[in-house]
Amino acid sequence: MLNFENSATFLAGKEPSVSLRNFWAPENGFVWSTGKWCEVSFPFDTGARPPSGLADLVMDVDTFKYEDKLRGQNVAVYLNGLRIGSLYCTRRVTSIFQFDAKTLTKTENTITLDTPDSTRPEEFGLRDGRLLGLQLYSLQIRRAD
Repeated sequence: MLNFENSATFLAGKEPSVSLRNFWAPENGFVWSTGKWCEVSFPFDTGARPPSGLADLVMDVDTFKYEDKLRGQNVAVYLNGLRIGSLYCTRRVTSIFQFDAKTLTKTENTITLDTPDSTRPEEFGLRDGRLLGLQLYSLQIRRAD
């Protein structure tokens, strides 16, 4: 369960603290998405009172890239069905997406990440037939300053 004080990280052989859909098994410090979209779901502990004001979704991400043939990928970010941002990712980056904290629920929250440029490394001659898009290192929900 996430709250304003913690984050989700991913380690090989360890069960993540959030539910993952359309991801490969966690590797050493990250997890790869398996297709053109993926989801991270979690309950959110709002404490004694409902959240108010603005909050940030902080994600440490990268995408599959290959030399001059695929320099980066587009990523669209949704929280509980509402689009809260997008980026064109060309390297590992920490991105912050601000949203109304009232969007969070105590029972089930879903971050959907669309990666329409996902591709298979084998298309570039590499020995990996997986469809790869987003490489997620961590995510955190925090109160906005």
